[in-house]
This record gives sequence, structure tokens and C-alpha cells, in this order.
Amino acid sequence: MVGNDRGCKGCLETVMVTEEVIQQLVKEADEDFSKTVSDEIYQARLKECESCSSLVYGTTCVYSGCIVRYRAKFKNKCCPNTEKTKWEKVV
Repeated sequence: MVGNDRGCKGCLETVMVTEEVIQQLVKEADEDFSKTVSDEIYQARLKECESCSSLVYGTTCVYSGCIVRYRAKFKNKCCPNTEKTKWEKVV
């Protein structure tokens, strides 16, 4: 994922999350399929995030402070950019 180095909404200092931590979060999310989107929707969401200028460190959304690979897994989440939402909740 490409990104810039601006500070995110919830961080007071630079925070780098390891690939191992991200993989564990995604694995835990996948344990409850009733709450997560299909792989097709997940990949489409990630593609939108990867092209977004608000992605920092290749992992984090400036608008929410969330790890995008985790947030994008959930049906009840949407893109947090209130000016131009890139993906919606799944109901």
C-alpha cells in the first residue's frame, strides 16, 4: 500500500504497526463470518484505500486512525472520509 507520512487523527506520535500484528487482527476478524464482508468486497475496499491520499504508512487511515486492512473486513464499517466516502456499509 502506498501512503504519505502525515499524522493520523488519533495519534500524537508516529505509530508503525507490524505486518504480524495486522495479520493477527485480520485473522481474528475472519473468525466470525456473520460480521465480515466477502473476499471480493474486501479486496475492492482495500483497492480504494490503497489509492487514497489519506492512507499513511501504508496501513492507517488519517480520518479514523484505523488499520485499513482490519476496518475493511467489517460489514458495519464504511469509509470514514465524510467528504468523499469510497466504500459503504454492507447491510
